[in-house]
Parts: sequence; C-alpha cells; structure tokens
Amino acid sequence: MNTRSRPIRKTALVLAMTAALALSACTANTGLTDEKGLLPHLTVDIELPEAFTLDFAAPFHIRVEQHKVPVDTAEVTFEIWPENHPEERVRIPGESNGKGLYTAEHQLSTEGIYIVRCHVVSGSLEAMPAKRFAIGEEAVLSLAELEEQQAADGEAPAHGGGHDHH
Repeated sequence: MNTRSRPIRKTALVLAMTAALALSACTANTGLTDEKGLLPHLTVDIELPEAFTLDFAAPFHIRVEQHKVPVDTAEVTFEIWPENHPEERVRIPGESNGKGLYTAEHQLSTEGIYIVRCHVVSGSLEAMPAKRFAIGEEAVLSLAELEEQQAADGEAPAHGGGHDHH
C-alpha cells in the first residue's frame, strides 16, 4: 500500500471516533430522565361530572400525578368555555382536596359543546390538558359526529380528545 492510504485510514479512524462519541452522547442518561427515558412530566386526568343540569353548579375534577405519586402542591386553574367562543372563557381556581385531586365548580346555563382546559403548574413542570363535553341531546349528537369525522380523517381529536355525553 502506498502512503496515500494512511491519511485516508487516519481520516476514517477520526470520523469513526467522532461518530462513536456523538452516539454515546445521544444515549447518555443525564439524570433528567426516569427509568423509561422520559423527561419529568405531570399526568393530569380530567374527570367530568356524570350528568350536567343547566343552571346548577357542576363539579369538575382533575387528578395530578408525577411518576404515579399524587401531587398536592400544584397551582391549578380550570378554564371552561363554549366551543368556538373562547372570548366567553371563565377561569376558576382549582382547590386541592388531597391525594392529587383538585376541584372547581361552574354553573352552565346553555346547552352546547364546551371545552374544559386545566392549567397545572408544579415546580418547573406544566400541563394543559383539555377535553370536550356536551350538554343537551343536539350537542351530544354534534360532538359524536365531529369525533367520528376526525377519526375517519385520521386526525387526533382536538383539545385533548375524549368527551362525555351529558
């Protein structure tokens, strides 16, 4: 072999070492992830009332956990508004009931499709899940039709998906 192959070998060796270092940096556990490699996060489950009665204060609940441990020190705000009318948004502070459960009550006076979104802050972590729900027979049918169309189009349901028929 001639001397021209040595610089090529050195270049190949340097490139291989650089690639190995880069790959090891990508897979290194920096201590910020959990055992599954996930970054710290909050799990927030929105629980809607079994039934809504117009002009009656309905309870809205969320459960907040971090790594399956209830979080009782979060700052929670519930936001509720008629779909397509965000200017009518109402913000209600959530009250901690212990064991990661937070509650707010709100009175709804009109049938229709609504969105409830919860703004949850715990330390440096933040979550803002949302869920649609319907009040009244016509709204329930409209919401079911909307979600069927989204499923047929292969879209993820907007606003966190899920709904309850009330």
